Amino acid sequence: MARLKRAPPRGIVKTAADFAFAQHHARYEVDAPLDRSIEHWWSVAWKLPAGKRHAATTLAHPSIHVVWEGDEVRVVGVKKGRFTRVLEGEARAFAAKFRPGAFRGLLGKSVSTLTDRVVPFSAVVGARKARAYLDAMQASGDDDARVRFATRFFLDVLPPPAHDAELLAALVHAATEDRTLTTVEALRERAGLHLRELQRWFRDAVGISPKWMIQRYRLHDALLELEAGNRSLAQVAAALGYADQAHFSRDFKALVGFPPSRYAAGSRP
Repeated sequence: MARLKRAPPRGIVKTAADFAFAQHHARYEVDAPLDRSIEHWWSVAWKLPAGKRHAATTLAHPSIHVVWEGDEVRVVGVKKGRFTRVLEGEARAFAAKFRPGAFRGLLGKSVSTLTDRVVPFSAVVGARKARAYLDAMQASGDDDARVRFATRFFLDVLPPPAHDAELLAALVHAATEDRTLTTVEALRERAGLHLRELQRWFRDAVGISPKWMIQRYRLHDALLELEAGNRSLAQVAAALGYADQAHFSRDFKALVGFPPSRYAAGSRP
């Protein structure tokens, strides 16, 4: 049976909208050894009354997703801006969230070619395998069956992790969990690489720059801080490495779409 992932999700822009519709959202653990490449499986389903719509917004992670929905399986690259999906009607999706850098071997070329793009799964694994994946997703009656099939499928098609996968995983973990890590230079020191080597590596394996990754994770932290409401905006800005509150507010508004003061107050779209 699929095991639920207990850690809370990061990067979701919460709204004050009342979810007056049936919604299912779950994340599932990935068994070893596949967990070195795939962070978790996720599943979402929704049902809105006729004529109703809901905009769901996230600040994407530096991860590639393989997403099944309806009659399509797509590979979703890293979204550099905010990602907003308008939900309407009734639908279901199931996906594999790859660890940063882990999709490079299957793709066979720089992951930067997927940044801000969505491509058919068949463009990566071929038409026959993509069709088999789609058929299995559509035929599966529940998430347990989808997790079982997806596990077998990716164990079969994924190459072994790259030789530098452990170092990359350690750097991503540091950027995610260490709020004091706010500069590329600090990450470079941990990697033991020259700056240009680090930048080229990230563009090729992850699809974005190390600076983008650090800033994105610190803005994830900002969402959590503002939702908790235990610090002033100036304190949040300082804790996340910003020189001043104004700079933090500009970055937050540019990405999220409205100022942090509005988010903290709960008066969100």
